[in-house]
Amino acid sequence: MEIVNRFCPRSGKPIEQDSLADYEGFTVGFCNTECRDDFIQHINERPGDKIYFDILIKERGL
Repeated sequence: MEIVNRFCPRSGKPIEQDSLADYEGFTVGFCNTECRDDFIQHINERPGDKIYFDILIKERGL
């Protein structure tokens, strides 16, 4: 499993292995389970997270 990002889009802290989520078929990470759960529950209300991941996916050619 390849994780798209190394740092949380919200805090800038390194991601934690227990805070991973699926986004558009890719594995993305957060600094804690609270950030991850909030992202999952409010994905359409947090456009900054989506933009962050979309840019990383595009830059990496994934």
